[in-house]
Amino acid sequence: MISAVIKRITRTPSGPYLLLCLTALGTLFFRLGSLPFIGSDECRYARIADEMNRAGRWVTPLLQGYPWLEKPPLYYWITIFVYRIFGVNEAAARLGPALCALLAAASVLWLGSKLWSRREGLLGGLILLTGIGFCAYGRSASPDMPITACFTIAFALLAAAVIKGGMAFWKIACAYLLLGLAALAKGPVAFVMGTGILVLFWALDEQGNSLRRLFVLSGSPIALMVAWPWYWLAFKQNGFSFISIFFINHNLARYVTDIHHHEQPLYYFLPVLLGLFFPWSGWLPALISGPHRRKTLDWRTWDRSTLFLVCWALFPFLFFSLSNSKLPGYILPSLPPLALLLGRKLAELAQNQSAGMKLGAARWSHLILSLCLAVAMPIITRESYRNAWRAGLPLAAAVLLPALFAFAFARRGNLRAAVHATVVQGLVLVLAVTLFGFAPLAEYNSTREIAHQALAADVEGEPIITFCYFHHTLNYYTGYRIGINIIDPVSLLEFAQLQPRFLVVTETPQDQHLEKMPELSVTPLGEQGDVRLLRVTLRPRFLHPASGQKR
Repeated sequence: MISAVIKRITRTPSGPYLLLCLTALGTLFFRLGSLPFIGSDECRYARIADEMNRAGRWVTPLLQGYPWLEKPPLYYWITIFVYRIFGVNEAAARLGPALCALLAAASVLWLGSKLWSRREGLLGGLILLTGIGFCAYGRSASPDMPITACFTIAFALLAAAVIKGGMAFWKIACAYLLLGLAALAKGPVAFVMGTGILVLFWALDEQGNSLRRLFVLSGSPIALMVAWPWYWLAFKQNGFSFISIFFINHNLARYVTDIHHHEQPLYYFLPVLLGLFFPWSGWLPALISGPHRRKTLDWRTWDRSTLFLVCWALFPFLFFSLSNSKLPGYILPSLPPLALLLGRKLAELAQNQSAGMKLGAARWSHLILSLCLAVAMPIITRESYRNAWRAGLPLAAAVLLPALFAFAFARRGNLRAAVHATVVQGLVLVLAVTLFGFAPLAEYNSTREIAHQALAADVEGEPIITFCYFHHTLNYYTGYRIGINIIDPVSLLEFAQLQPRFLVVTETPQDQHLEKMPELSVTPLGEQGDVRLLRVTLRPRFLHPASGQKR
């Protein structure tokens, strides 16, 4: 039934794009704002966009009124526009990246249709939209997806120009314009990746003259002209601090040193890629399947479309593997070409009725990866979120049940049905996370609830401090009201002499240590996960006479 519906949809030019949009409603937009900001980056980026909007500043990013020069402004510009329409909230902060993810998937569909057929393009787009890592970053308030989308659309246009030829110059100019926007999303690394991919393709392409179709000499100035004004204005406003912070610290030093404490081994991105690409990572052995496996592995026998897509996927992976600083989002630009390569291969194999029976390694690897993740889900939720292990059961079912169907279909030779089951697996897994996983994530990885409790309890202008605890979301959700982070009892008592009554946010068992201190009267006011909100009062007999009665 699903196959018949998809076949009917793909007959019309707009049908595949409609199907992508319907899939994105589940994987990207469903309950987009239900999860509070988690981690350190989302709340920071959302706050910077808010401050730039309120200050009317479009060049220098601001955090608490001070320049924050780590990243270029494209994400902030997009989010400011959304804020002005929908207000400042979690959904608005994430809407821009979600739309960028959808545009990236649509460009994959377009490129696949241009190179081969709508079937291959649609499957590539669906693989991208149902990959757990791509969806996670598409639902995150960060610049990772804007740079990925700009880079993907740009290279979809360049790939079509190189392989098919005959493309109008204005389309190629748009590709370079988007490369300039990519440099405004996360920095000059966009130019490094773009250059590296094209040079790698030029070195491997035996025809040798294919890059002439890209008008590199006339197109590169377009990319520079798009990016240059902001870089120049940021330097004019901030002087050499912009050079030292942005270029030297957060670009050059981040790559060649461990200055930001993100050092990982050389092979780090291999398991990361498998995780980001799940549930499709289990089907990757299909790329080298077939009776002529040795020929498949010889790049000199590849057609030019395969060669270009492999260079596109491979260079960011290798480039960031050599970096001393590694984070999972760095290799997001490798996922779109990988999705298109896998989509093309699976679509080709699905035409053969017995293909599924020949894909023993792929179907078994997909099943084993799914089984391992399904078993791990309740364990992870139990270890990380205390009594929330039951939330892992529907997540495990969402992973395992479609995988069993996919395995059974592939074993019977119905690879098309197996692929459709994997699409359902990715969609159902994302929906299950939003329905059952958001609650423990919010409870233990964010502080929105405890921050609201602190603001509600602060009826007399009491200072709010933290004791042996720090979380970026607490700053955000209290409106940056956190005065100080105290890390030892002596400093806490010194603070209490100056401010005898205050609110404390801390973790267990630190709250028990405070309750045992004879100098302090501690009243519990609220809790969230392992975090506690306390009202602390210095007992009168311990109040130093010189401190006064400041409240």
